[in-house]
Amino acid sequence: MKLFKGGSQLERKSIFWHFPGYLDGPDPGSRDDKFRSRPVTTIRKGDWKLLLYHEEWALDGGLKTVNTNNAVELYNLKSDISEQKNMANINKPKRDELLAELLAWIKKTDAKLAVEPNPHYGKEQVKNKPIKPKGDDIDE
Repeated sequence: MKLFKGGSQLERKSIFWHFPGYLDGPDPGSRDDKFRSRPVTTIRKGDWKLLLYHEEWALDGGLKTVNTNNAVELYNLKSDISEQKNMANINKPKRDELLAELLAWIKKTDAKLAVEPNPHYGKEQVKNKPIKPKGDDIDE
C-alpha cells in the first residue's frame, strides 16, 4: 500500500515464490532445456535471485554438497538480467545468505519440496480409486 500512496520503496526485503510441481514440457528457447518443467523455490532480494531446484537438492546431497551439486543457481539481475551467469560458486557469501533465508522461509511456511516420488504418478483416478495403467512395463 505504501507504493500506491506515493511511497518510494517496498517495505519487504525479500520476495519468495514456490513451484513444487511439474509442467508437461519446458519453455522452448529458454536457457535451460528443463526450465519451467521442474520443481523450484526462489528468493529475490534486491538485485539478487537464488533458485533452489528440488530434485537436485534431494538427489545430490543438499546443503552438504552445495559447492558441487547443481541444485542452487544465483544471479545478479542488475548486471545479468537474462540470468546467463550462475554466480552460486563465484559469490558464495551471497549464495549462502540467500539460501539460509530461503531455507528458513521454507521451514517457517511448511512449504513442501518435491523430493520423494509420487506413488500415484501414472495412475488414473476414478472416484478416488486408482486404476492400473495399461502396459507391460508396469511395476507392481
